Amino acid sequence: MIEAKASVEINCSPEEVWNYLIRIDDWWLRSNPKEHIELTLVGTKEINEGTQFILKEYIAGIKGEALAEISEIVPLKKLVWRSIKAQYKLLGFKTNIEEGGIFTLTESASGCTLSHYVWGKIRNSHWSPIIEWLFKNVLKGEKKDYEHTYRELIFVKKEMVLSHFKWVNCHPESKLLSP
Repeated sequence: MIEAKASVEINCSPEEVWNYLIRIDDWWLRSNPKEHIELTLVGTKEINEGTQFILKEYIAGIKGEALAEISEIVPLKKLVWRSIKAQYKLLGFKTNIEEGGIFTLTESASGCTLSHYVWGKIRNSHWSPIIEWLFKNVLKGEKKDYEHTYRELIFVKKEMVLSHFKWVNCHPESKLLSP
């Protein structure tokens, strides 16, 4: 199993961060333009449990494509996604992957912590251990997956801080402190 978890502290309320996070189809592509290729909702314009989406990206330099689904939403706490079908092209071979992620929001003294745990499991029978070993040890894939995920969260943090800062500056009567 390939796993990575990244977290960032954001000096905004969980409600503000959740309202931004849930619009993943709006911000995800911009959060990592060198590695993200496409995120397209399938048959809807809203994110709900059961919403399917097409995801195309590079992880550790490996191009992948997935049909995925939002499998669980706990408002202000958790958004879970999981692939229905995913393939990455490793060493010229299409490799079937089962993958997913869990975004979590935890309230903190300064606002909240946003985390994203991502995982992947190679589904190629007897070749799986070799492919996983190559990904982890030769390509340093878990480290690069962590960095990829962390970049996404830092982008969300910067967007949240910027929008919060603009709101406070446009509303000087507010007693809120900018982050």
